[in-house]
Formats: sequence, structure tokens, C-alpha cells
Amino acid sequence: MRLIVWDFDGTLADSRPLIEAGMEHALRGLGLQDIPGIRESWLSQVGLPVEEGLERTFADLGVDPAEVLRVYRSFDWLAHEYLLKPFPGMSELVHEFHGLGMKMAIASSKRTIPLTRQVATFGWSGCFDPIVTPDDVRIAKPHPESLEICLKAHGLEPAEAVMVGDTPFDLEMARRADVSGVAVGHGFYGREALLACEPLAYAGDVPELRNILLSMVKS
Repeated sequence: MRLIVWDFDGTLADSRPLIEAGMEHALRGLGLQDIPGIRESWLSQVGLPVEEGLERTFADLGVDPAEVLRVYRSFDWLAHEYLLKPFPGMSELVHEFHGLGMKMAIASSKRTIPLTRQVATFGWSGCFDPIVTPDDVRIAKPHPESLEICLKAHGLEPAEAVMVGDTPFDLEMARRADVSGVAVGHGFYGREALLACEPLAYAGDVPELRNILLSMVKS
């Protein structure tokens, strides 16, 4: 393995509290907070670009996804960014692999401006190259284009990389790019849903993930 490609939300960073705060702002702003199961349905789309996730969540309910997006984006995300934190042990892991000279990239469904800012806030500037977002691709996850950009940036073949992610969308992207997928269980999806995607390995927490990745580096 010569390249680790990371998802961001739910993989490197625990973004659930921030995303849930934005969701609640939108739901209450539009009077949708009492729709049964709406929060679970919305959260099940995390990992896709927000526009597609809202389309999947609200279109069949007779709610205009564009209006939900408008109110969702009116949330003061920057003021609430303190809710976003790296998973315990993740910063140490990122710096450890960076110190070992491991090539690392990010393939995220988050837009470039907030993602770049958040990476810098965590002290990770310079650790990831490239950082690929929906702003950089024609077709976002689970299409393999994001991973293909990461491979091309380093002149590597799919067999030389691994994709680490917490959603089926990450693992499907990896499969479609012929890249091995490693699932992490501390994000938005449970073990059963992730194992159904047949990843190369599954990590329940950061220490387990570290052991898996180190074994791949040494193999």
C-alpha cells in the first residue's frame, strides 16, 4: 500500500453533532420536525453530496429539496464548527502516517471551502494531497472519479491504494475504482451495513484501524 484515501465526515472527523444541529435548524425552520423517521432518513444519506441526500430524503414526501437546502445552508455553520472534532486518536494516527512518509488524500462529499478550513483547524494542513470534493469532479460519490483523481495525482495503480470510509457510498466508490476498502464503524453506519459491502477489513475504532493500516503498509 502506497496511498491511503480518507473520507472526512464520519471517518476522520465526528461530524454528527454538527450535521444534526444543521438538520434541526432546517426541519424546525420549515415545520418538518414532526415527520416520523425524518432524521434517521436524512442521516442515512450522509456520505453523498448534500443536494443528492436531500433529494433522496424529501422528494417522495412532497417537500421541495431545494427549499430544505436553502434553510439548511442558512444555518450558522461557522459559529457551530466547534461541534466538529477528530475522533479520539485520529489526529495522532494522521500525524503518525504523515511522519512515516505515507501518501494520503481525502475524497469527500463536503465542499472545498469548509473542508479545507476544517482540515487546517485540526492541524492537518499538508498531510493530504489531493483533497477532492464535489467541486473537483463531474460525478460525485459513489462514482469512482474522486478516487481516480487521487490515484492519478500520485501516478499509482488501484492495487497500491486503500479507501477508508464509514459509509456504503465510500465502499461502493472503492469497489468501482478497483481499490480495496476499509470500513470504520465509528461513523454514520453500523457494522452490519458496512460488512454487507464486503470491505477488505472492518475497524470498530481508531486503534483497530491503526493496526489494520500498519499491517497493510508492512505487507
